[in-house]
Amino acid sequence: LSQQNWLGGSGQEDFVNSSKYFFDDGNVDISNGDVRLIKGGNLSGYLISSTFDTGTVESSYTTLTWQPTSQSYGDEVKFQLSANNDNETWNFVGPDGTASTYYTVPGTPIDSFLNNKRYIRYKGFLSTEGGSTPVFTSVNINYVSGCFTPGQAFFPGLSFAEEYKATVS
Repeated sequence: LSQQNWLGGSGQEDFVNSSKYFFDDGNVDISNGDVRLIKGGNLSGYLISSTFDTGTVESSYTTLTWQPTSQSYGDEVKFQLSANNDNETWNFVGPDGTASTYYTVPGTPIDSFLNNKRYIRYKGFLSTEGGSTPVFTSVNINYVSGCFTPGQAFFPGLSFAEEYKATVS
């Protein structure tokens, strides 16, 4: 799941238009297509993505990454995730499964407590000590559905008594 453009603005519940998102607190600027704090505005702000639908409850979320991977001194970009099966209950949490922690390093593994959930959203937080403007230009949530290990295949309902032939191309 990936997003690199937010020019479409807020108000989109489900991720259909890749340049739109669900909500922001009014303290972010998306006019360049990326997400940054409004210059001269508050010292913090946040944005909540639209809902990404993986299509199955057999989803395993692996890593959360974003760009750029580093910020200017005194600036911070951090994230929380929320996943569910009802597309209504959004409780954002960090890497230990609580609302008091945040993903602060791109590429951090996503803990298994979010697995087996069909719908997922991210919440991106920006803050500064006033020196410059934190920004993120892309967000990626890596996941695997159905087959839990990339590169493997699963064929349900096969019998050990039968002989099968598989052709891979």
